[in-house]
Amino acid sequence: MKSSASDRLLEISKATSRSAVQLILGRDLTASMIRLFLTGTFFTLFWLVLIVAFDFPGQIPFLLLQSLPPFLYPILNIITTFLNPQVLLYLIPVLFGLTIGIILSSRYLAGLFELESLWIGIHYLLASFFGWNYPRLKIDRGDLDQLNPTNPIKRIGGPGFIQTHLGYAATSEAIDGMPRVYGLAMDEIDPAQTEVDSSTPTRTRSTYFIQGFERLRGVVDLRDRLVKVDEIRAATRDGVLAYARDAQMLFRVYSAEKERSLKSPYPFTEESVRRIVYGQPVVEGKRRSPDQALAYVLRHEMIDFIARHTLEEFLALQPYRSTVKQQTEQGTALENFKNVHIPRRELTEHFHTEVLRERLRKQGLELVWVGVGTWEIPVSTQEDGGGQFSPGHTLMTTWRDHQRVQLYRSPEYIERQRTLRNREVASELLQSWIQTWRHGDLPVEHRSYELLARVFNQLQRMEKRLEIDTGGECEPELQRALEYIKGILEPKILGDDA
Repeated sequence: MKSSASDRLLEISKATSRSAVQLILGRDLTASMIRLFLTGTFFTLFWLVLIVAFDFPGQIPFLLLQSLPPFLYPILNIITTFLNPQVLLYLIPVLFGLTIGIILSSRYLAGLFELESLWIGIHYLLASFFGWNYPRLKIDRGDLDQLNPTNPIKRIGGPGFIQTHLGYAATSEAIDGMPRVYGLAMDEIDPAQTEVDSSTPTRTRSTYFIQGFERLRGVVDLRDRLVKVDEIRAATRDGVLAYARDAQMLFRVYSAEKERSLKSPYPFTEESVRRIVYGQPVVEGKRRSPDQALAYVLRHEMIDFIARHTLEEFLALQPYRSTVKQQTEQGTALENFKNVHIPRRELTEHFHTEVLRERLRKQGLELVWVGVGTWEIPVSTQEDGGGQFSPGHTLMTTWRDHQRVQLYRSPEYIERQRTLRNREVASELLQSWIQTWRHGDLPVEHRSYELLARVFNQLQRMEKRLEIDTGGECEPELQRALEYIKGILEPKILGDDA
């Protein structure tokens, strides 16, 4: 019985000592107040012990009592006793040692956290140890780098107060590694909701105390944000290079189907904020922002959308009815036109699929709206010296050109154009012959030779063109005509038998 009672008493004493240590060395407001009280009490007792040890030195002589007011004598007597040089001689080294310790600790913090000023470390130590002048950090930006760079909470961590403005949330990480989310427009705790925990504050709070060693990990902008990509280049299904100019995506923090209201204009969940802060990859030594992540998603999905469609399917208006009718009358199949539609609606539906919605939710985001300024096709696929493509046609212009090409390939149009071209060539030849006969370079009596030479040159060009087009030799009649004209034009040499 005695051993069990002693063991129980030992356990109680150990638990009490642990609680006392945690109470004194805690990281909350109560522990800092206790440390300040204990430090002040120790310093005051030490001061009183020195005064008693020196037998209350520096007392004002009683003879001066008659020359001083009655209420002033005890006040002056206490002041002269506490500030006596004999007492201060032992008291100042204690204050000096405490000051040197704070300065050295601040220098260590400045080197550890790369602080620009020693006062940042001093401010942090006084707040963390004594609870003196806790720093306050306003969360009014959506980027952690834009917050006050001299605030100890941002550079080192808690303790201190953070004040979240409307439309922003902050995420901190406690000493046990558990993240905590603070925001103004947070709903109260709902036991049936699994996406919040017991530490979720109420909507009415805007200022929160973060404990010691609790570091700020990120801030999130809860408002609707617009991501823009100036140019997205991809190839259509039929191999046509297309540009999406001024692609835009409007997104917000995932709110788990919570409706926006005047009381809660920017609803969100703790899980979504944690995913935004912790779920982004690190690029070039810096965590990628949600804007960069959404720009990547927008570019990737837009390229996939363009690759699924042909050129005809990018027209925001229906094709020319007359062109379709002509093609139908000519026996052309209508399959090339059956998929023509308005792609803007399908573009929106492409981004609102369940797969993409789940992908964005894993990043803590949800899509509101997506759109493209203009669709364009480059005039030339050749790059200039600067590595840039030449200005492009819009898809409307490209579609019209495409329809013209389809029309120009019809046999009737080709035959009609061939007849017109033959007439034009015959007219040009006749005009050139008349011009040579009337205004030639040779005298009138030799104009016939000049005209014959022009005809010979024109027939030679025709022969070369026919050889290129047919890939073989030209007609024998044309060759005989060229040989005959060449024989006429060759100069006659005296003494030649010919």
